[in-house]
Amino acid sequence: MTRFILPFAMIVAAAAMFFFLTKPLLADINTLRVEKVRLEEGLANARKLKEVRDSLIKTSNDFLATDLDRLNKLLPDNVDNVKLIIDINNIARASGMSIRNVKIKTEEGQSGKEVIAESGQKKGAVTLGFSVSGAYTNFGDFLQRLARSLRLVDVTSASFSSNEKNFYDYNVEIQTYWLK
Repeated sequence: MTRFILPFAMIVAAAAMFFFLTKPLLADINTLRVEKVRLEEGLANARKLKEVRDSLIKTSNDFLATDLDRLNKLLPDNVDNVKLIIDINNIARASGMSIRNVKIKTEEGQSGKEVIAESGQKKGAVTLGFSVSGAYTNFGDFLQRLARSLRLVDVTSASFSSNEKNFYDYNVEIQTYWLK
């Protein structure tokens, strides 16, 4: 009879050990395996991102400093009203004119208004009004130079009045942008 009881007791003890000790450990092991797979995927994504970052840094380093300066002038990352006025005045001076009566239009004490591009990226915009005087041909040259300048500007309005023969006063409003 002990021959049957001892093996039966051992089978019951083994089953109890499996259900109370081994089965919870197997559940923890399966959870850790799932976690390991998730972490390995994250590590693989981090490696891919590092490769992309390194590629972009290499591409950025390949740009010439002059090209980066030109790009920053095209669409700067902040608005510098004084530099903008100086740039516009230099363009006017090259056309035989100079700007005066400069007015910067702002909204609610801000340095400009916010524009959201189609890409969803926020850009700032500021409107600059000023007057120039000179001949019509000089004003045409001024507008052409303004259009060819690196600074991204939109002429929003232009009006004129005459003083003398072939000498006019021009009131111009432009809008320029910067990245936020």
